Amino acid sequence: MLDDRTMRRAECRLPGETEQVSAARRFVTNLVGDGWLDIGDAALLTGELANNAVLHSASGLPGGKFVVRVIVRPFRYLLVEVEDEGGPWLETVGDDDERGRGLQIIRVLANEWSRAGSAETGWIVWARIDWAESPKRVGRAPGPAGPMIPAAL
Repeated sequence: MLDDRTMRRAECRLPGETEQVSAARRFVTNLVGDGWLDIGDAALLTGELANNAVLHSASGLPGGKFVVRVIVRPFRYLLVEVEDEGGPWLETVGDDDERGRGLQIIRVLANEWSRAGSAETGWIVWARIDWAESPKRVGRAPGPAGPMIPAAL
């Protein structure tokens, strides 16, 4: 049973391979546990962050890695952070372009999200889902312009 006084933090480093996106989702859902009302949202959000790192950064190159960090604050929020190994930040979505669709999903699921870093040092993208009594949440922040949460969880 979740206790509102219990905060959990964890981190894992995974190879930058598409097969590892499901490992990132499992890592987060195992940490969150059964008491989280929006476990599907947590898994989807994590999958999108991890998939972006693998497909759109140097983490997806041979030998590349990405890091998943999580904070679970029961009855308050879930914070997921994915750090990649850099590369250009492209946020375009056109009729024929599938790039950027993961960020659209993150915008819908997260109450707040943002990014920090650079193409050279790597990107850290984080998203927070607030605890909700129902899966329907309103008033989400628009994204990268929001306040930054420090990378060191």
